[in-house]
Amino acid sequence: MKQFKLSLSYIAVQSAFLILSAQTYAKQTETELGTVTVKAKTEVHRRQNEVTGLGKVTKTSKDLDKEQVQNIRDLTRYDPGISVVEQGRGASSGYSIRGVDRNRVALLVDGLPQIQSYKSLSPFAQGGAINEIEYENIRSIEFSKGASSQEYGSGALGGAVGFRTKNPDDVIKEGQNWGLDSKTAYSSKNKQFSESLSFAGRAGGFEALVQYTHRKGKETEIHKDATNVRQSFYRVVPRELNLDKNQRDNWFVFQDECPTGQGSNPGCTPRPIVRGAKVVKDSNNAKDYTGDGRIAPNPMKYQSGSWLFKLAYHFSPKHSVNAVFEQTKQRYDIQDMTQEKYAGLLRNGKGQLDPKKTEVEYSLFGRNFYPDDPSQAIGYGNTLNPDLVRSTYWSRARFFDERHTKRRLGFGYQYKSDNDKGAFDRLTLNLDQQDIRLLTKVHNLNCSKYPYFDKNCKVTPDKRDSNASYERNIYKERHKQVQLSFEKDLMVGKTQHLFNLAMNYDRMRSNHKRDQFESTYLVYSKEDESAHPYYDVGNRDQDVGYHNSGTYKYPRIIGKRQAIVAHHNHCIVHDGYGKRKDFSDCSAHITKGQHYAIGLSDRIFFGDKLDLGLGVRYDYHRFKSDDDWVDAGTHKNFSWNTGLTVRPLEHIALSYRASSGFRVPSFDEMFGRRTPGAIDSKYGRKALLKKKLTSEKALNQEVGLELNGNFGTMEVSYFDNRYKDLIVSAKEKGIDGIHGFYNLQSINLNGINLLGKLNWHGIWSALPDGLYSNLAYNRIKVKNVDTKPNYVFVRSPVLDAIQPERYVASLGYDEPNGKWGVNYILTYSKAKKASELIGRTAYYTGDVVKGVTNQRTRPWYIYDVIGYYTFAKHFTVRGGVYNLTNRKYSTWEAVRQTAVTSVIPVYNRGHASYAAPGRNYVLSLEATF
Repeated sequence: MKQFKLSLSYIAVQSAFLILSAQTYAKQTETELGTVTVKAKTEVHRRQNEVTGLGKVTKTSKDLDKEQVQNIRDLTRYDPGISVVEQGRGASSGYSIRGVDRNRVALLVDGLPQIQSYKSLSPFAQGGAINEIEYENIRSIEFSKGASSQEYGSGALGGAVGFRTKNPDDVIKEGQNWGLDSKTAYSSKNKQFSESLSFAGRAGGFEALVQYTHRKGKETEIHKDATNVRQSFYRVVPRELNLDKNQRDNWFVFQDECPTGQGSNPGCTPRPIVRGAKVVKDSNNAKDYTGDGRIAPNPMKYQSGSWLFKLAYHFSPKHSVNAVFEQTKQRYDIQDMTQEKYAGLLRNGKGQLDPKKTEVEYSLFGRNFYPDDPSQAIGYGNTLNPDLVRSTYWSRARFFDERHTKRRLGFGYQYKSDNDKGAFDRLTLNLDQQDIRLLTKVHNLNCSKYPYFDKNCKVTPDKRDSNASYERNIYKERHKQVQLSFEKDLMVGKTQHLFNLAMNYDRMRSNHKRDQFESTYLVYSKEDESAHPYYDVGNRDQDVGYHNSGTYKYPRIIGKRQAIVAHHNHCIVHDGYGKRKDFSDCSAHITKGQHYAIGLSDRIFFGDKLDLGLGVRYDYHRFKSDDDWVDAGTHKNFSWNTGLTVRPLEHIALSYRASSGFRVPSFDEMFGRRTPGAIDSKYGRKALLKKKLTSEKALNQEVGLELNGNFGTMEVSYFDNRYKDLIVSAKEKGIDGIHGFYNLQSINLNGINLLGKLNWHGIWSALPDGLYSNLAYNRIKVKNVDTKPNYVFVRSPVLDAIQPERYVASLGYDEPNGKWGVNYILTYSKAKKASELIGRTAYYTGDVVKGVTNQRTRPWYIYDVIGYYTFAKHFTVRGGVYNLTNRKYSTWEAVRQTAVTSVIPVYNRGHASYAAPGRNYVLSLEATF
């Protein structure tokens, strides 16, 4: 704790020095880099699209290399206020910014919206993931915190993330007509190897880039101390066998192995009959344990491969055309080890685990006879429903497959005018088709001999009482988009104007289909009314006498019925009452849409004292579907953005930004919440037509103060975000109320953001040139939440999406020539506030106040050290030690998975299972030619 107090003092010292700075850091940079002005224009910066820069965080590919970003979770670890939404099965569901998440934070790559987080109405394979971006393909990223629809369109409610892919110029080196980059990296926390190779060239007006990136890894490990335990469990086994050879009705043989019950062949050796089940206590190490309370993460294998091709041709300095092809495939293979592989305890009427009930019920439905092992005789389930039988002989296993595929093909045209008096200076036209496909499949298997697992096991006639079930959902989105923009730089008097006119047309198609929903099990040919796999042959009582029947000398002769593999398709199109509309409806659900947008912005610079930004945009969305139950319709939205920066003194800048945001209903919300057993009917369609969703709205206001000077810069800002008409699942009050999605909620929140950079050499010249510090801080406070009345089964807004208050501070050094550098980083997070996790749920009988999870996080802090060294001109080694002191802690982003509001809630794991990794390492080697 003393270390942390010292760190706070260090932060305070930083701030004091920053306030005393005398000249803008930006001006210092411009002066030093004056010889590479042209290159600087291509670099992303916070005021690139908006004059204040408030709420903006930008990163270049160099920043990603320096921060050793290997996946989406690494990207924002040093950016307070931006967090990743865990999907629960290795993938992610987007970002959380300013109290909202998932589809309320827009994601775009080169202006193309990425796939929505679509949670299927499904028993198991619910999905909810998005396609993760391949970061080696990215040249720059802009995080825009706060409503940003004027810049990013629908979905930019709490913010937006805009990615730009690499161009040949990013690989071709200065003074060359070609470039070759290679990068190999290893991360110990998930044992991931990644390799990327890119080549670019320029000749005769042509430019080309080809890049391939491959990743292969496993699940992210938690702190080793969390798994350094043994976990106990109860399982069902056969009762002790009675080995008394004279005991009547206690021994048997199978007819096909010993037809007469007598003989010397091995099949005629009698076996004792199983007489019921019992519960025993067992234990495993944490990594092998299965069932409720599992601590270790689920085993996962991850692979990805990504291609990026770009080709351009310059007809002249004014005209050029280009083409792009991108394909990324991601594969997640997960075993859900919270599924107990053994036959566990049953619950009684009070929901408690009950050993006595378990022994009785397993005994009642047991088999008595077995072909190989006594545990084959113990099963739970009704033999008249063989797909429900669970045998203690077979391990119970659940596996999840996630397959993500993205393909994009695009063409572009660029025009640059050399006439200042022309109508525009630059014109850009892009035509793209993007197809993203997410496949989610669950395998529930009972066909591998306990205690082993085999994902490829099959139900076959020789595996008595084995069964399996499968469910596979496929969600696809296609966008055919045209983007056209005009830019004009104009001097009007003493003011400079940067005009931008942007137009967009998008034809989109959403397709969700459950193409596999079935069970496989065994049925048996019947010679009587029983569905039992075994039967008595003859009457041994009459043949050998009542007291001798079933003894070792005269065992019972048991026949085996023929086992037949059966398949049950759970998909129901029509059940006699009407067309099914619940999760048993496996037909393709297609929604088509068209989107038009036009936006105009002007950044105005009144000398060096005043900057003004104005922007307005109009969006028109129209959706239609062949499914009458889909809430398709038309949405018209205006969004705007204004910013003002005033510099009353050379070293002080005051800024104000106001912007709006909107989000049209997602494809998931348009599809609706369809209750089990729902059937298509005229009444149902009529009622649904009354329920029309409207767009969600947001208003963002920020005010900021920036102090800057020769030695650094610091910006502190206050923001206020207001959301209204948020869409949530609910049911109208009344007998005829419809359960679905409604615009019911509003949220008001505010907060503080701090961003600073300090050059220690400027403070004291005795310190080495290149010594620097970074500082970042974010805090969000909820002001008010509200839910419209007259609805039930709806919870008031719960702010689990808010990241707890967080500080990031660093002390680093970059050798002036860029040969080597090191950075020491402190991250401190406060605990998640319990008040943000409590909601009021409305029922017919009244409101009930309850938390969305009983899990919490404590305050935590960690230290990271990262560095690099360049040698032989072309090679750079980068390394990082994360959680340097091997602290035990849990982030809220991980623990949030336990909330009922999460994408795929996890209810049956212990708190230790959400521990962050202990000390871990990243090492990479880069080669550039």
